[in-house]
Amino acid sequence: MAIFGREILGNTVVDRTGEPMGVLTDIHVDLNTGLISELMVQVEADIDPAILPFEHEGRIVKIPGTAVARIAEKIHLNT
Repeated sequence: MAIFGREILGNTVVDRTGEPMGVLTDIHVDLNTGLISELMVQVEADIDPAILPFEHEGRIVKIPGTAVARIAEKIHLNT
């Protein structure tokens, strides 16, 4: 089953324990491989982006595609 980017934009992103981390705002795809290279996630209001192990710009955190465990109704990270 193919998943299109617009279908998952706005979905909740959860950490490996299932705790909500934020909402997916954008996806970057490697055009050579077709793999997700980076997720742009607006973190929850109670999360300080500076304490996360990812680059961030304001409340938007850049999560590498390698941190994605699976994509379902929610986007599950392996970190």
